[in-house]
Amino acid sequence: MFITQPKIFISSTVFDLAIERTAAYNAVIKVGGFPVMSEKTMEAQSTDSLTACLTKVMESDIYVLILGSRYGWQPEGKESITELEYLTAKNKGIPILVINTTYTKEPLQKDFERRVELNYFRKTINNAFELEKELEKALKTEIDKKQNEYFNKTEPVYSNLVKVQFPSYIFIADLDINKKTVKQYNKERKRPFYKPSLHDYAVSALYMQDISFPHDWVVWNGKIITFHNLQDSSVGLTKIIDRGTAEQFACDEFYNASPNHLSQFKYLLKKCLETKLHKHAIKWFKNEKLFAFLPTQKDDAGNWQPRSHTWTKTKKKAKRKVVDIKYDLKDKTKVYNLKCLAFRTGFENLDNEWYLFLRPDWIFLWNNLTVCDSAFKNIQWLKKKERNMHVFNHFNFILHYLQPLQMESLFIEYKEYPFLKLEQIEKVDFTPIVPDSVWNNLEEISIRKKLTDKDGNVNLFGL
Repeated sequence: MFITQPKIFISSTVFDLAIERTAAYNAVIKVGGFPVMSEKTMEAQSTDSLTACLTKVMESDIYVLILGSRYGWQPEGKESITELEYLTAKNKGIPILVINTTYTKEPLQKDFERRVELNYFRKTINNAFELEKELEKALKTEIDKKQNEYFNKTEPVYSNLVKVQFPSYIFIADLDINKKTVKQYNKERKRPFYKPSLHDYAVSALYMQDISFPHDWVVWNGKIITFHNLQDSSVGLTKIIDRGTAEQFACDEFYNASPNHLSQFKYLLKKCLETKLHKHAIKWFKNEKLFAFLPTQKDDAGNWQPRSHTWTKTKKKAKRKVVDIKYDLKDKTKVYNLKCLAFRTGFENLDNEWYLFLRPDWIFLWNNLTVCDSAFKNIQWLKKKERNMHVFNHFNFILHYLQPLQMESLFIEYKEYPFLKLEQIEKVDFTPIVPDSVWNNLEEISIRKKLTDKDGNVNLFGL
């Protein structure tokens, strides 16, 4: 099915209808089509005339038949080449427009005219000027009909948005710490902060009391904001707040209060995501602003080992390598760097629904798990090599790995995190269908063969 410029095959005898065929050519050009005509636009081919013409008919979007006086050449002694073109279009279901002339027809052409009239209404014209005008109108109608039919059909489009769930309430309380005492504590342990924030003081105040507590909370305007119940004395954070100020607020009441409140709430969700992922050896790299899978095992020589996860999508098992080890070219016993699957995230509130957007990426780390800045070109090369299906497969794996309710049986390291849950990929069903062949044909032939993910294609509609 054509998307922009339709191919329109003009079928008739040639030499006796030269003026009419020129008029047909002009009509096709006027409606933005590409006229397929043996004497004007068809290229030389290493095949016989009949095969070349019938192939062009099958590749066309609309077939136009002009009936003149002559029946024309009969390549096999039976049907003329014009009738064979007509039958090919008819059998293939290509839209057919018939223009009839007032020329006196020879017997075989008269019989052909009757056969055509049984199936299609034909427009009779008196001259080439009328032909151009009537064909232009007919083509416009046919093109509009097919394009309206096409664009009224839709297909699901999968976004990189994932709906999230979190508690309905947050807790807010005044921070209650002695900054001088905390500063002295850090100085004695040789852990001084350079220009420490209030959050840094709060973390150190917890350490002072031997309290190990996750960092899924934020400090703003001298207050702690968290999903943890600050009215419950068993919660570690209550040791660094004024418990008399602890209050419970509806989340929407808080984040709708002002743009600054919304920004702080997004930051709280991000801190919850960090906490959720930390358990699974997925680290937040602040300067790069992305999360990355880390290696989890070393060999006897103390070298990091690759990290992979086997998972099941619908009925198919796939193995996803999330950390790949690159060894030193001069010494194969030493690790040079690590290629790690990574992803960027953010939270958005759209029509009163909260979503996590997730975009797969890559990062290279040194053996000590610091960022390998010299690998920028490697990352660019990886991104250039990957296509939509590769990226979607990365996205789909990451999402499934982060969904404990669904994946707990697959990933045994999961223990449910209570404050942030991920749902399914968000999809919309209002976009017009665009055949995969349209996208694939934009690629070079050598690239088209690489559009299948070696790790296994994903059944999108099984999501």
